[in-house]
Parts: sequence; C-alpha cells; structure tokens
Amino acid sequence: MRLIRFVVRNWPLKIGAVLLAVILYGAMVVLQTSQEFPGMVAVETTNQPGQSYLVKPDPMPQVGHIKYIAPGDVPISQASFRATIDLSNAKVSDSAYNWFKVTLVTTDPRIQILDYQPQQIRVTLDPIIEKQVDVHVDYGTPPAGLQPGAPVVSQSTVMVSGAASIVARVSYADAQVRIDSSGLDVSQDPTLIALDASGAVVDNVTFSQQTVHVEIQVGSQIRSESVPVSPVIRGDPAPGYDITSIDVTPSVVSVRGQADALALLGSKAGTASISVAGATSDVSVKVNLSLPDGVTSDTTGQITIVIHIASPASTRSFDVGVIVDGARSDRAYSLSTDSVVVTLGGATAALNALDPTTLVAAVSVAGLDNGTHTVTVSFAAPAGIRVLPIRPAVITVTISIGPAPTPTPSPS
Repeated sequence: MRLIRFVVRNWPLKIGAVLLAVILYGAMVVLQTSQEFPGMVAVETTNQPGQSYLVKPDPMPQVGHIKYIAPGDVPISQASFRATIDLSNAKVSDSAYNWFKVTLVTTDPRIQILDYQPQQIRVTLDPIIEKQVDVHVDYGTPPAGLQPGAPVVSQSTVMVSGAASIVARVSYADAQVRIDSSGLDVSQDPTLIALDASGAVVDNVTFSQQTVHVEIQVGSQIRSESVPVSPVIRGDPAPGYDITSIDVTPSVVSVRGQADALALLGSKAGTASISVAGATSDVSVKVNLSLPDGVTSDTTGQITIVIHIASPASTRSFDVGVIVDGARSDRAYSLSTDSVVVTLGGATAALNALDPTTLVAAVSVAGLDNGTHTVTVSFAAPAGIRVLPIRPAVITVTISIGPAPTPTPSPS
C-alpha cells in the first residue's frame, strides 16, 4: 500500500516530467543531427504486371528533399538510398491511373530517414496491343526528267505493337527510298518508320518486321548529253613497242536517249574495236561509234583514231672485237687487247634486232711508224643507234717490221 501511495502520489507531476524529458531529448537529437541530402534519387518500379507499358509519368520523378539523421562519421551519397514503387496491384488501363506510395529505404542501418518528397506518384499503365497498318513508300521528289512507276512492296501491311495509347497514334509504316539521278530502277530494303496522320514520327513501338523490299521502275524523258569518245583497242604491239598516245577526232560527241540507257554508257562513248596486234608503227583508222540500244549520236561521220606506237629507249652493252684500220703489209701489229665493251643506246626494238656477231670496233694505224702507240677505239653504229661509252676507249698498238713479202714468180 505504501508503494502504491508512493507511485500515485503527485502522479500528474511525475508524468509531466517524463513527457518533458522525452520531448527535450528528441528535440535535442533532431537539432543536433538532422540533415538534408542535396541530391536526387531515381525511383525504381517493381512487380510491373505483364503485357503492360508504363506510360506516365514520363520521365519518372525523382525523390528529393531527403531529411535524415546519422552519426557524423557515416558517409552519405546517392547510393545510400533506394526509392521504389510496387506496381503489383496496379490497374492496367489506357484510361485509368493509379496512386502508389514511394518507399524510400536506406542501405546503411545507421541512417534514419525522417522525411522525403514526393511520397506518392500517379502512374498510368497501358496494355500492350498490336494492330495492322499499311506500308507507304516515300521516294520524295524525283530528279528532273525521271518518271517513277508504281512501287512494288514485298509486304503491303505490317503489325505494329506497343502501349495502347501510343499504338493508337500510328497511322502507317513509312518506307523511304531514294531515286538516283542516273535513272536506274529502284531495288532497296528501307527500314520502316512509324508515322501518325500528320507525318510525325511515333516512337516506342515495334513492327513485326523491320524492313520491306521495294522495287520501282524508273522511266525518263529523252535527253542529250556530251561524252568523250573512248577508243576500244584490241591486242598488243610487237615486242619492244608500246602505245605512247592516242589522237581522237572528234574527241567529244553528243548522245541522246533515256536516262537508263544513257547510264549504260558509263559517261563515255565507245568505238568499234581497233587491232594493234604486232604493230611496230602508228595505226591510223576510221571507225564508227559502238553505242548501247536506245542511244543515238548526233555525230554522223566516222571517228578518226591515230594510235601512236613507239619503242621505248634503252641501252645494251656488247663485247666486240677490235680490228686494225690502215695497216701496212710490211708491218706487224700487236694490240694490248683484242676486244672492247661497246654500250649502245636507242629504241629497244632496234637493239633487239642487232646481231652481236656482226659488230666490230677499229683502231686507225695509218701513218704510224714502228714503236708503241696509244690509239682511240672507234665504232660505226647502225642508223638510229647511238654509241655510248666504249671501255677501254684507247688501247696500245705496237708496230714492228714484218716478214718480207713472198716474191711473185716470173712467167716462164
């Protein structure tokens, strides 16, 4: 009884004291350690229902104004928090929306979260649907003079899938191709693009196939253009000869035809073939143009072609014997060498035609008396051949009295 009287005596004062102590302690803790994280934390979605697409909010808002308490030695960063919304009970509808509580947790138990914003997010989940749309071919404005035919598409319709509210905006699948100014027929595989009724691109949808094959026959009006004449040459000149240049008269002609036919020319007009097989000199001919079907030329006469052929210059060395020129019959002549190396220059074909066994060098001894003499070696080159260095250019000739001539017998 005494204990009970002690406990209940002045009980209002005692309860008030306890409450005051708790309030003062809490206020002291908050005032000393409460802080606000300056960064933002991305909100993650969990347990999203299958066959649904998160339409709104886009983008998902981030959690900020995070107030917390933590010891001073605890590092605080964006990784210290994780924000989520649980969509397991979400209603999937393209017209209804749901409010979901944002749960913010800390990855460090020493951190105590006091407050954060927002704490609720309005979410709209669309059902995933698909529908069939037409494929439209867009080739833009054709180059001048070209007349494209009707496009032929491998697939006239495709299925488009995605969020119901987004798929509803898709009007058609656009296949963009390009018509070249050459006038060649189109055969391309463009990637499909989802467009709405105004021609704006609709993102975040998927087609049942990403590309289609498009073919367009391209016609054109008759037109003219100037192209250079390109002679068609057949065969090779004789060994040692090359084509050095070609003269074409006229060098440029005017041709007419549709663009696709003109494209076959390759920006040049060919001629009938011209043979230079085995040629050793210039070939001059008159030939006609050789044009593809559907292409004509305003040039009515033949084309004059002159193909210049020459043998390139080269050099060659020969080991030739040395003879004495102007020798006397009563003298004996001894040469320091009986052969020299003669280097000749000229057309390769002319050098190839030389017979080394017919080549000979000479030293002149006319007017020289007995004794040793230094004389210059000479060489007479064939026409069109020039003499380059002779080694040695001078040799020594020793002249002595020769044997007496044999007397001529008298007639009986």
